[in-house]
Amino acid sequence: MSKSNKKAINEIKEIFGDHVASGKPCLKMVGCGEIMINELPFSFSMQNIGAASDAGICVTISGEAVNDGIVRFTDFTFVKTVNGKAVPERYDLPLVKKADGKMIYQAKFTDVKLPEYDPSVASTKEELLNVLSTQLTFRVTPLYNGEGLPEIMLSVYPFGDPLTGSATEWKRVTADQDYFLHKLKKGRRNSVFKKRR
Repeated sequence: MSKSNKKAINEIKEIFGDHVASGKPCLKMVGCGEIMINELPFSFSMQNIGAASDAGICVTISGEAVNDGIVRFTDFTFVKTVNGKAVPERYDLPLVKKADGKMIYQAKFTDVKLPEYDPSVASTKEELLNVLSTQLTFRVTPLYNGEGLPEIMLSVYPFGDPLTGSATEWKRVTADQDYFLHKLKKGRRNSVFKKRR
């Protein structure tokens, strides 16, 4: 390994951890919305930052609100890259029962191949963050019309290392379709109050 490659790997490890050169696949979430909004598509993307794997991946959506049927999901889409273009394909996202009896949404993709992460694409942290391209992008639409903000866990794991190689994010769900508009108005109101003091 060249000195520059070794330096790149060490700097990348500082960002992502030791999985970069662990010999196992490891998914890292690189794009994920702030909140899931009732009936609006929600996208999440990830990149393999570890070794290559042809064992496939599994997408799960779980949490108490899923188990209790408070939040449901529809329109599950895998956005594939074909000849440099994003091509969305819809898939089933069935509810399945885990060994502990809890219900989760789960979709398996045994034909997905994860290429090995190539540290030569960047030699500094800044370059890495600028050129990091998402390999896997999914979209799903939450259905929720209740009060409060229940929490949902999105998880995508490689079958090549399901225990430590997963990309996982906890996200809240809102029934307020104008959530960002209301948040912006609330922020402006708070800033006005602060200025007057």
